[in-house]
Amino acid sequence: MPKHIVICDDHLLFLNGIAELLRNAGKGYEITSFSRADECRNYLKQHQADVFICDLNIGDTDGFVLLEELKERLKYCKKIILTAYYEDFLIQKAKRMGIDAFLKKETTAEELIKVIEMSASAGFQTNGRDSRSVDVYRAIDEPIVNKFRISKQEKEVIKLIIKGLTSKEIGETLFVSKTTVDTHRRNIYKKLEISNSSTLIKFAHENNLLS
Repeated sequence: MPKHIVICDDHLLFLNGIAELLRNAGKGYEITSFSRADECRNYLKQHQADVFICDLNIGDTDGFVLLEELKERLKYCKKIILTAYYEDFLIQKAKRMGIDAFLKKETTAEELIKVIEMSASAGFQTNGRDSRSVDVYRAIDEPIVNKFRISKQEKEVIKLIIKGLTSKEIGETLFVSKTTVDTHRRNIYKKLEISNSSTLIKFAHENNLLS
């Protein structure tokens, strides 16, 4: 029976390109695609999918959050993250969450189809890369801190936000209240002129905070 593949990505050209590529793969795939996370969420709450492919940043929605919200609905579905943000800590988070594959957007059609067709026993899949452990947080350095007037504790909060912790978890780690963490978040977002953690990850990527 042909696989039903659901794709969610807010970049329409990329979304349409992947959908068309998979339709023409000769596998008989049934493709349903969405550029909005809310529409995708509502659809998957009512329909089953064999494969779910999503980006990490879908508008204002974090792909990890979407996957967690749909965890029960996607229990028997192959879950693939296809993203431009190919960082070690994101890959490890995906693996911990039970996601089946974490792939670069530069992945070839052949590689993507190979992952789609792999059995569940194949294990976690990523693109080939240097597997040495890297401390991706070390690069939140003084030039950036000074440029944006980020305080020492705000710097620690940024590291933990990027790591994927909630405000409550950050508070427990830093031994401060959740209210204090939320205040730091607001100050960080104001100083960096951003509005959410997804944008913070993008900012960190674009300013070489993760290299």
